[in-house]
Amino acid sequence: MKNISYSIIKNINQYDEYCEKVESLTDNYREENDDEIELLSYLIKKFNDEQTEQYLLNLNPVELLQDLLKENKISQKELSKRLNISPHLINDIVKYRREITKNIAYKLSKEFNMKFYAFLKPYEMSMAR
Repeated sequence: MKNISYSIIKNINQYDEYCEKVESLTDNYREENDDEIELLSYLIKKFNDEQTEQYLLNLNPVELLQDLLKENKISQKELSKRLNISPHLINDIVKYRREITKNIAYKLSKEFNMKFYAFLKPYEMSMAR
């Protein structure tokens, strides 16, 4: 068995290096490289997931909700059904007319498998957008 030595990806340069390595291994595929491909793929996915989560956590709660709706191709009406709240309330939140309550933040965190506090960060309200 071949000795494989990789570490958790800590920066974009290491990420690029691991992506190139996976591409090279798959372009010149040999069964004996399966473990190495699997490990590199796992490390790349882990880094991608962490970067995505960090990006989402940097958004204000309304931007986060808008991004999640778009990314998951869920309408406001569908989300309101899933959360068992009024479609008008979802629309008011998305338009910055109503704040996200703790109860709604909890439901959103469960629906999108996100950290609860991501939906409770302070953000500026406006009359309409």
